[in-house]
Amino acid sequence: MKSVDELEKDLKQGKLNSLYFLYGEEMFLLETSLKKIKTNFGEIKEGINYIKLDEKNVDSLISDIETPAFGYDKKLIIVRNSGLFKKQDKKNKSSQATEQIEKITEYIENNISIINESIVLVFVEEADVEKNDLYKVIEKQGIVCNFTQLQLNDLIRKIKMICNGYKVNIDEPTIRYFITCCRNKYARFN
Repeated sequence: MKSVDELEKDLKQGKLNSLYFLYGEEMFLLETSLKKIKTNFGEIKEGINYIKLDEKNVDSLISDIETPAFGYDKKLIIVRNSGLFKKQDKKNKSSQATEQIEKITEYIENNISIINESIVLVFVEEADVEKNDLYKVIEKQGIVCNFTQLQLNDLIRKIKMICNGYKVNIDEPTIRYFITCCRNKYARFN
């Protein structure tokens, strides 16, 4: 498992892996890393070398991997909130979901060389995840990064760094006030 800082450093240097699993509560940082992956990938043409999947159409993942990116060397596939990593009760475990997870896990294990050669596959989950077989295969073959919610001091440091990037001077009490206002506003909408 990579830390968020290590992932950001790799992406800032232009390093792009073929297999990612990004998940957690800190959606701003997760989305920022996803944008960097897209930027490092290069030109994107939806439906040709860029495919977006979710829970409704995740069953087409294997066929999307096998379909070539016509006119492009690689294809970017982003699988968002697929349900493949949902924690399930042992009583209510769906055999269809389990079968789908096994099928995708086995496919990735057996075809990692094809994925490394022609695909950038990114799984994105917003919720807490179950470390099932698919998770373990991605961890072994690719990069897994958990975007946990930042602690106050880390958040202050991150905001200070962003402000410095835009050449904006801001003191710590102002940052704390900013965080308080944003968290209160966000809490009202949940």
